[in-house]
Amino acid sequence: MRNLLAANWFRLRKSLLFWTVLLLMALFGAWMPFQTFMEYGREVPLDQVFFVYAMVLGLLLPVFFPLFFGAEYSDGAIRSKLAVGHTRLSVYLSNFVSEVWVALLFSAVYLLFMLAVGLPLLGGPKAPVKLLLTILLLSLLMAAVWCGIFNCVILNLSRKAGAAVSCILIFIALFMLATWVYSRLDAPEFIPAYELLPSGEMVSKTLRNDAFLQPKTRVIFEFLLDLNPVGQAIQYVDLNIARPVQLALSSLGTVVVTSAIGAGLFQRKDLK
Repeated sequence: MRNLLAANWFRLRKSLLFWTVLLLMALFGAWMPFQTFMEYGREVPLDQVFFVYAMVLGLLLPVFFPLFFGAEYSDGAIRSKLAVGHTRLSVYLSNFVSEVWVALLFSAVYLLFMLAVGLPLLGGPKAPVKLLLTILLLSLLMAAVWCGIFNCVILNLSRKAGAAVSCILIFIALFMLATWVYSRLDAPEFIPAYELLPSGEMVSKTLRNDAFLQPKTRVIFEFLLDLNPVGQAIQYVDLNIARPVQLALSSLGTVVVTSAIGAGLFQRKDLK
């Protein structure tokens, strides 16, 4: 598999698309603290833009991965790899590992330029170092989740355009689900209400919110939020991780399941 990884890395180094996306991540990393400083001065800490890349990855990867790795079908690279003796499993896993490399590199470039611009303008982060390191590790696991999902789609759809559309639709569906689940979890237990008395006086009172989730239902919604990579990204950007162990296990489980399904389907795929 080492030769397959080396070949993927060689293609990445020669890819204009790869360097363009890498440059965009660098510019975005520099822009976020600069824009924050211009709008709020030093009132907003660097923490607020630290993990924005967690959400950005969900936007970039479903576009970049199908265009780069999906091209292996159109240029015959998949059949060539199998023809020289590589197994389908090694091809599948090498692409997954290469995608993880790319996702980590995009994240690292964002962090590097964000710190280079943000530290002089906004100062150091104010959140505890332990919290930042925990979220950093969890966000990298989340990046692997995206790689597992998109690799499953790309290697089982022969058409690059179809894979790109499918990956984008998956992100949109997960985004909509995550925002709905998050809004349900964020619903307050009580809401203010106003009543107009016959005397014409306006009286305020507090009513119980029917949308507030009860403990048993809340556990299910929290699990759905933690399982969804977009839901994870929302928590990382907000520096709010109440269930780090569940987040890590959800990511690892999703990677294993999507990789097992994708590799199984790829083993049966007709490549002729």
